[in-house]
Amino acid sequence: MRAFITAVSMAPRGTFYALCALLALAAPLVTCDCPPEREGATHDEGKLHKDLLCAYNYDFRPVKDHKQSLTVKVRFAIKYLSFDSLEETFTLHSWVAMMWKDEFLSWRPEDYGGIKETQMESHEIWTPRMALFNADASMYQSDQIYTTCMVSSEGVVTCVPHVAHSGICRTSLRSWPYDVQNCTLYFGSWMNTGEQVNFTFYNKQPIVREDYQDGPGWKLLNVVNERLPGKYSCCPNSTYPMLKYTFVMKRIAAGPAAIVVVPSIVIVLLTLVALAMDAKDNTRLMLICFSLYGHFMFLTEIGYDIPKHSADTPIILLFLRDSMIVTLVGIIETIFLMYLRRRKVPAPGFIVSVNRLVANGPGKYVIFTEFDPSEMDTKELAGNSSDITTDKPPVTFDWVQFAIILNRINFMVIVLVYIILVGTYIPHDD
Repeated sequence: MRAFITAVSMAPRGTFYALCALLALAAPLVTCDCPPEREGATHDEGKLHKDLLCAYNYDFRPVKDHKQSLTVKVRFAIKYLSFDSLEETFTLHSWVAMMWKDEFLSWRPEDYGGIKETQMESHEIWTPRMALFNADASMYQSDQIYTTCMVSSEGVVTCVPHVAHSGICRTSLRSWPYDVQNCTLYFGSWMNTGEQVNFTFYNKQPIVREDYQDGPGWKLLNVVNERLPGKYSCCPNSTYPMLKYTFVMKRIAAGPAAIVVVPSIVIVLLTLVALAMDAKDNTRLMLICFSLYGHFMFLTEIGYDIPKHSADTPIILLFLRDSMIVTLVGIIETIFLMYLRRRKVPAPGFIVSVNRLVANGPGKYVIFTEFDPSEMDTKELAGNSSDITTDKPPVTFDWVQFAIILNRINFMVIVLVYIILVGTYIPHDD
């Protein structure tokens, strides 16, 4: 258009006058005025809508006194929520009802056929801009609303847009998978002070959960709302109120428990069974080595399911770590016991004294419960007549008896250690 005007201005004077005349003749053909019969057919609601928006400015707060605060009441009708504990993001889907009084949108119903309410688009009138302060920066979230609002004759405006808010929620996964998370969202005005736009709750039912549905893997236990006055030392003459919503959620742990907790108990039982066996052959060593291999494989598999980058380490990981250490100690102890049983030299005096003390005391019913070591060793050494005499037991008898004592003591200590580990590190559903 600018190029066209420039070209016309540079044309000769006669040509310029001719073009102006042509534009004047074409103007009536371009305009699209409504026919007279159509203009008179406007009903009362259309007339009301036209009168309300006449000279209306939605850039400023709808108050006649600029010193007056505008109160905006907020109600959340929660529909759906989702929580990603790995990314620590919390998304809330809800219908947000906001109500305020617009002093420039009031009328007398008798002047418009008794109309007491009318609908107006949110982009045609002033609407509050409620921002989420701890929003997820990776997602664009506008603080403006786009919906159809209801306006009453007293100037009370009610808008109920459907909004999805995504915020940051720091997780505490110590009791995973039976963890309970508290996610908080903070809402308020980004630019206006509390003396300009005052956000507050509805007097009745500030939170509605009638049509709420739980998201995948989580169950909503409670929602707590609180209004923060927003008084700060930096701004003593102004307030910045915020609406605080705290969502208490509990993980649905049936699936994770079946994947992680139950196999952890099975691995512990496998280790205990291996340590309860006698170290006379390689069966015990093979079984406990298989248990250690199972620990490594299990940690590798559940590494994809257990969150590892939270503020608190899940205690189930600590349990598997300590169980792996206990299993490794069991392997070392098994190799040592197999070495003692195969010794051919006479045992030192303190070992013989320990064996007699245990064999002659009540502890023998706890230590020697499966067999008589002397009978077993006699059968084992029957093929070696040089080690067997008729008047004294073989030289390996004391070593075998001492190995059995160490094995039983070690087994009881490990059982006690596992009881402590299970009571401390295995999470449970409260």
